[in-house]
Amino acid sequence: MDTQVGLELCTAGSAEMLTIQGNCTIVPGMLIIHSPVFPMLEISRTDDYSSTLLQDQIGNIYSLFSRHLPSPEHLYAITPYMLLSDEQQRHFLSRVDEIRAKEQELSYVNYPAQRQLLTTIIRMFRQETLLEHAYLFSHQLAQTPQPLPHKRQVLMTFLLALNQEYKQHRTVQYYAEQQHLSPRHFAAIIKEESGYTPMEWINMVTINQAKNLLRQPGMLVKQVADELGFPEQFTFRKYFKTHTGISPTEYQNKKIN
Repeated sequence: MDTQVGLELCTAGSAEMLTIQGNCTIVPGMLIIHSPVFPMLEISRTDDYSSTLLQDQIGNIYSLFSRHLPSPEHLYAITPYMLLSDEQQRHFLSRVDEIRAKEQELSYVNYPAQRQLLTTIIRMFRQETLLEHAYLFSHQLAQTPQPLPHKRQVLMTFLLALNQEYKQHRTVQYYAEQQHLSPRHFAAIIKEESGYTPMEWINMVTINQAKNLLRQPGMLVKQVADELGFPEQFTFRKYFKTHTGISPTEYQNKKIN
């Protein structure tokens, strides 16, 4: 399963999130960016929380920005959530409905040429919608950002790397070596700048992604373990229960019932 990027519109309830800028509360009408480039962790959500999510594979979107990625200073200036107007919300939801309708239509198309054409149309509609709303967030880039202090740069670099590599690398030493720092010095900077140790960040990112996967209908625990890079299902179950107090299956049942 490739890494996904996307946008999520909160339509009911609320959720507490942690971003590099600090804590925030997501309420109805807020649009959230889901991307390794914008680290964001869900701390909690109300029982009535609901949302509409539109995603695409990161490679399909990254290729459009690869030559024009903002600097870390610019990225730090962008908050990965924004409140849409009523008209903007209706537009986003209508575009998602249109994409879903075409995906449903695709299941009834048998002729290969027609399937290929409709598949391309769906992909283009999805990318157009994601890019259109990414443009709204890009307005935050209008002002020249202030240079980041060294310690804040270390934190930003760590979180960007972590959100892209957490499946393969979950040790503090790996991320410290990336920045040519000793694990002890690196850990002290991350703790000072964010209030969390590097290991706490690593565990939070991994558990947050595990929960996102476990919420998907029909997702098996073994599939989640494989997707997150755990060597076996048992290891993942033990890891998840250690950090949440319940097993992955119990978490899925809790979300379903």
